[in-house]
Amino acid sequence: MMAKSTRLVLASLLLVGAACARQESTSAPAPGLRIVVMAPSAAEMLGALGLSEQVVGIGDFVSEPRQLAKLPRIGAFDAPNLESVLALHATHFVTARQVAGSASLAKLRALGIQVIELDTSTFDGTLLAMKSLGAELGAGDRAAALVHTIENQVAEVRRRSLGALRKRVLFAVGREPLYVAGPGSHIDALIRAAGGENIAADATSPYPQVSLEAMLARRPEVILDSADNRPGLPLGRELGAWAQWPFLPAVAERRVYALDPACISVPGPRLGEMAQLMAKLVHPEIFGEATAEELGPPREASPVTR
Repeated sequence: MMAKSTRLVLASLLLVGAACARQESTSAPAPGLRIVVMAPSAAEMLGALGLSEQVVGIGDFVSEPRQLAKLPRIGAFDAPNLESVLALHATHFVTARQVAGSASLAKLRALGIQVIELDTSTFDGTLLAMKSLGAELGAGDRAAALVHTIENQVAEVRRRSLGALRKRVLFAVGREPLYVAGPGSHIDALIRAAGGENIAADATSPYPQVSLEAMLARRPEVILDSADNRPGLPLGRELGAWAQWPFLPAVAERRVYALDPACISVPGPRLGEMAQLMAKLVHPEIFGEATAEELGPPREASPVTR
């Protein structure tokens, strides 16, 4: 049976959708906003855009920004409590596109609540989602500035890793059974930007269940394991369960890292920082070693003020 922590990680990773937004550019939030946000990535975007004060309710998986933790929780992203949403007098409902909750979203729209569905299933989709969300909520300039900063950070990582020997990387998001970051995921994009080769790049979905034997046969040189996020577990270079396969280059060279999924698995305004962290994990000889602090839960970033 899949562990509870793994279910939470996979639920966060698979929050996807696409926003329908007006293409306006402004730096002043629209008046009278009362936002309910369901997706962790969308909640972080709202915080980075300076809109946390307009949030009145959150989904069960939202943990950042931390100032939102005190707000009412209204259920899972695919099963929101509609009565709670109405009681909060929400004007906007920000979530991820998903088939399971489509009936609830239709009811919210019929009640006059603006529903925004964001696509964070890919790296490029996440950047577009930030622009769309900012435009819809009156923070277009801030969103554009944020995306520009992220693109510059990732470009710098790509430039510095250019020419480096590409390391074979396995990114585990769940174990027993093994789930990994595959093609189309933002993690796959970060691995490539950092000068790595995702050994699950030929999988059929962004976060597939794969054969452990097949992954071991590909002899990863770097293993990044975010499958266990229980409080108190050591982070950093930790062989953990992977020590039982000493023939793996990653194990022999102690290039196995335990990391909290929150530091890199939720696509959003921290993508640039995630690229920098990934570069440290894949090519520490170029970027320096990642610290245990960097591999833990994120520190709340200051909002974009432009």
